Amino acid sequence: MAERVRLEIPTGQKASHRLTWNDPQLGYNGSLGSLDWSVVVLEEMTIDLEVSVQLSPASDGSENATPGLILLQETARGRTFRGTFDPSTDTRLAAAAAAGGNGEGPTVEAIIFEFDNAFSWMTAKEVELVALRVRPDGPPAALVPPLLPLSPLEVPPRSAGRHAGGADCRLAPGLAKPPPPGVVDEREEVLRFAARLDDWLAAAETSCPADGSSAAEVGGEWLKDLLARVASLRGLCKEASDKTAPPPGMDGNGLTAELLRAQDDRTSGAVIDFLKEDPAFRELARKELNDIIDRDKEDGDKLAAGIDQAVQKGVLPGDLEPPEYNQIDVMGKSADQVADEIIAKLPKQGGCVVVLVGLSGTGKGTTVDKIKQKIPNASTWSNGNCFRSLTLLAATWCEQQGMSGFDPSCLVAENLAAWADMLEFDCLGGEFDIRINGLDLDFRVSEVANTVLKEPRVSKNIPTVARETQGEVVKFAGDAVQKMGEAGTVVLLEGREQTLNFIPSPYRFCLTMSDTTVIGARRAAQRIAAAAVARIDAQGGNDVREAVRAALAELAANS
Repeated sequence: MAERVRLEIPTGQKASHRLTWNDPQLGYNGSLGSLDWSVVVLEEMTIDLEVSVQLSPASDGSENATPGLILLQETARGRTFRGTFDPSTDTRLAAAAAAGGNGEGPTVEAIIFEFDNAFSWMTAKEVELVALRVRPDGPPAALVPPLLPLSPLEVPPRSAGRHAGGADCRLAPGLAKPPPPGVVDEREEVLRFAARLDDWLAAAETSCPADGSSAAEVGGEWLKDLLARVASLRGLCKEASDKTAPPPGMDGNGLTAELLRAQDDRTSGAVIDFLKEDPAFRELARKELNDIIDRDKEDGDKLAAGIDQAVQKGVLPGDLEPPEYNQIDVMGKSADQVADEIIAKLPKQGGCVVVLVGLSGTGKGTTVDKIKQKIPNASTWSNGNCFRSLTLLAATWCEQQGMSGFDPSCLVAENLAAWADMLEFDCLGGEFDIRINGLDLDFRVSEVANTVLKEPRVSKNIPTVARETQGEVVKFAGDAVQKMGEAGTVVLLEGREQTLNFIPSPYRFCLTMSDTTVIGARRAAQRIAAAAVARIDAQGGNDVREAVRAALAELAANS
């Protein structure tokens, strides 16, 4: 049984999904045998993901017993994630049982997926989780016994001739079915013709009253020669099928399982080319485009509200003239081509700050990755640690004031301005780093990024602080990336104009799509590819086309 979940993780925030191990409809008898999961970040962006398994509390009667956790996947950043968990073979569960001392294996309650977007200071992320529940072989442990096996019926006799007004039953039936609209190509036509001809020849061989060894005695040399020619023709049909068929794992449109797993612009292009004439795909693409437009507007309104608040506090200027952007139409271009077009307009030597904006789905994230691959001194800017640093200062201030915990009322303009002044960005020890210096704290972020800055008092309060500090963060980021650019780094920032307009740089690019329907098609193709990969990994086989069609049918039915 497959479960598909779409989650939206706002900027600077976290989200989790708890997958109960027992099927809620079957209760204990619906316990899973194993689980395969696939996670894809839409729009070719990245997210931090940690996966763990939650175990039931110890059954020793202790009132303070708490559920245990076993880490299945450490926190990692990426676009796609895949994994498998099988309690019957997992050595970590065996170790937990041995630690319990009673020899009994722990009971799995749920799988926890923790998504973290705290490192992203401008862009919300949308992820899709596909979880395939694989139950143990055989019937579930229920009270209903399995049905008795059915005995096959006798084969009905074939007619020896033609009924009045009917077809000749001795002829091979036409088994070819018309393919779905928009997926017929010459390769398929050739294969279909060869298969049909081979079926007819096989039926003719079966109906011959003599085999090859006695053909000359029964029908003379002509019958022997005829059967030899039939065998030769069947060999040619088989040869045509072998030569025309695509390599294993590849179909006529160049779709392969490896290409689907790449989850890049090539993947989207291949899926779109394969399904572009399918009405179900067109409708799914239309819905995806509408969702993208609605979400972009909602995110833009939230960012604009934060910027207005910063302007009112005097953190950001209120008279900023909207900067000009170089418009790049990505229609029909690969991410490599778009990256080359941008690089051609950058300085040949030294560093600079590159600002990249555009509607979701135009490929900003992929383009940034391509630029990083092509320019050795290129680096992306992430403001996640800046948000964490401000949150640490806010939590520390609350503690020093004798408060029992973090109090959002502390986020007043005066405090935010003071805490922002306690952050310093410079080349420290040969590398750029953020220094936290104030409230009796003196840290370099690189030294405490995985310790102090990930303490609960910081992590759980980041969303609250982030909503109130957009202006401080944008101002800090603008100064920081300028220092990096002057030092020779090509700094890449991608996101939305509402915030990036305040980052000083003459190298500004806006990715556009002359045919906006392609944006929806790209998003639909990404989701289809992710679902198809999950299906291939779970069920095996190399019929990529069938997996893609099945994924489209499932998504279209649930959209």
